[in-house]
Amino acid sequence: MAFWSADATRNIRRSLSGQAQENFSRDKLMLAVYVFCGLSILGQASLILVSWSKLPPQVPLFYSRPWGEAMLAPTAGLWILPGLLLLIASINFFIISNFSQNRFLARAIVVFTLLVAFLTIYDSAKIIALLT
Repeated sequence: MAFWSADATRNIRRSLSGQAQENFSRDKLMLAVYVFCGLSILGQASLILVSWSKLPPQVPLFYSRPWGEAMLAPTAGLWILPGLLLLIASINFFIISNFSQNRFLARAIVVFTLLVAFLTIYDSAKIIALLT
């Protein structure tokens, strides 16, 4: 007989998942940031789609590179910003819901996710506003 049975493992996973969901829905800041991230991703996607026909073939996306050709990316490169937010938010909320028992660490991760969400929507809007 194995030390852990499949039923015991399932019950532990279910209780951890239920506990994480309960903590997640109880924390208003975490819930607000989660909703803001979703709205930010949808807002960026709709902004890119609405302005797609007005955008030039290359857009300035990599501002840390030297001025000129090096900072240009194809128009499809604008999808990097909402994709990056989706990736970072998913990883951070997974970490919070499964591994973080420390409330301060969870709050720090949530604030970092909020900062990334705000900056990506700002950058997307700024780039598109400059080009249209």
